[in-house]
Formats: sequence, structure tokens, C-alpha cells
Amino acid sequence: MKRVYILLFAVLTLSACGSVGEEMAIAQSGEIAFNAEHIQRGAMTQEDINNRSVYIYGVQNNTSRIYNNAPITRDVATGKWFPSTKRSWVEGSSYSFYGYAYNTMNGLTLVSGKDALEIEVQQPTTYNEAAMIDFLLSYTYKVADGAMKPIVQLYLEHAMSLVEIYVVRGNMFDARLKRMTFENIYTSGSMKCTAQAIANSGERNVWQTTPSGSNSVVYTFAPTSTTIIGDERENTEAVMKIMCIPQQITANTKLTIEYEINEKVTADSPDNFVTHSEEFYLFNYNPINYQSGHRVIYTATIDSGVNLEGVVKDWINVDYIEGTVLPEIH
Repeated sequence: MKRVYILLFAVLTLSACGSVGEEMAIAQSGEIAFNAEHIQRGAMTQEDINNRSVYIYGVQNNTSRIYNNAPITRDVATGKWFPSTKRSWVEGSSYSFYGYAYNTMNGLTLVSGKDALEIEVQQPTTYNEAAMIDFLLSYTYKVADGAMKPIVQLYLEHAMSLVEIYVVRGNMFDARLKRMTFENIYTSGSMKCTAQAIANSGERNVWQTTPSGSNSVVYTFAPTSTTIIGDERENTEAVMKIMCIPQQITANTKLTIEYEINEKVTADSPDNFVTHSEEFYLFNYNPINYQSGHRVIYTATIDSGVNLEGVVKDWINVDYIEGTVLPEIH
């Protein structure tokens, strides 16, 4: 799967960089400039973002729409982001901006007239990481006085949920993954942002998801070559990653792991690979609800049996907190 996103956060050591951050947060001209930085994991790359993958809406004085689904791109010379038609701040005016991004339109529909606040999604019905949809919606960025000339920071947040399944080995001899199946979730539905958060408010976007169709999809990961199961999550190739629409999982949502264990008696004895299979009904594990903007990480540890653990994390892989973004230094 191509890796990710543009969720914008402030580094924990912001206080050590205060004067620099304040200086950089003010645009050097009267032109309205944006920032959409790639520091987040997901299905898009910085190249995707640079190739017009961020779109904006903007309203002046609560009435005049100055940006309507306008793509923005990064200016290499300045590091700032602009639409093709630039506009200037008007002193005394108030402004409101927000943006969105996506990795593919194949299976994604923006509902007409809803300004990217309502979407319809059809994830692949067979396991294909590269084809899975992710959609990001920013928080609303408000400026009370255009004379401030700030860089408009787009705090983009994932609408989908990311499920990661890792298989690791304990105190075993060689272990090899044969197959993983993940079954009985919804892959299609409509999503509506019912509450769009304000930047720096500490709140999050709220999505209402209505699944549709059948939840009987089966995702199968069967390696085409020998896949050795590592002893840590970071070094195992026995991994399955699924982008799914937020949903309540059912009692039938199941993970099945098929693997081989080298059950030789001693290190010097001949190899003796024996196939095993374990099933886990995920409704019995935390969480039972896949929520927008969260990563659900299942780790199955193979030893004398298989122990499955599940944790939920915000979809972030760096030590950042929400707040003012430090623009990239070039």
C-alpha cells in the first residue's frame, strides 16, 4: 500500500521553536497561502499531494465563496501552497477555509452539492491494498481579520478506519505464514460529516456512516512466496492492512490465520514443518467499533498456540499534538 497523509500536527517541543514558528506562520505577501504537509501515514504519498490531491473551499464574510473545490499545489520556490488563481487578503474581512484529499476516485463519489462533506465509498471486494480508498477532510480554519495574512493550515483527518493485522512468533523454531483471511465486514456505504471541527479547538470531525450492501466480504492474503514470520511487529512480513469504512463489527467478523511451524525436536534435527490454523471472532476483542481516523492493530503471537491482542490508536505515527503547524523549512 502506498504510504500516507497530510494530517497536520504541532511537534511536542514547540516551545523550543516558538519564535521561528511565529515568524514562519505569517505570509510574506498579501496573497492567501496554504500549507498541507506530508507527515502522516496512509494510502497517499507526498507525490500524490503535490499532484493536486488537495482541494479547498473558502468563504469571505460568510457570504462570498472565493474558493470552490479548487485544487492547490505546492510552490517549490516558496514552499507554500496556492490555487491556480491566487487571491489576496482583504483587511477587515473574515474568512473560513477547509479542504479535503483522497488517494483514488475509483470507488469514491463526492455527493453533489455537499461540498465534500458527504461521500459514498465502495472499497474493493477482494483484498487489494493499493486499490483501497482513503478520504481526508480538514478542520475548518477561520480568520477574523484578513490583515493578519496567516498561512492557512489545513488540518486534514482520515475519514476511514485502518485495520492492521500482524503475525509474530514467540519462542519457536522457524514459522511461515500460509494464509490470512479477514471476513464479514461492510465494504460500501455513505458517510456524512455531521460536525466539522474548528482548527485548534481540540475537537474532531464527526462522521455518520450508513453501511450498504452485504457484509459478507472475505479478504484473503496468500503470499506468493515463502513469508517468514518475524519475532517483532516491526520486522515481520506477515502483515495485512485494510482500509475500511467505519462500522460496528458483528459477531461473525472473523480472522483466520494459517501458518507452518518447524516442529523439529532439536536445532540439529531435520526440518519438520506442520500446518496449523487458528480462528478469531473479532467481536470478542477490543474494539467492536471501527471509528474514523483510528488504527486498529491486531497482533497474533504464535507460540505453543496463538494469542491475539487488539489495540486502538489515533492514525498518527509521529509524536505530534494538535495545534499550530510549523511549516516545512526549505
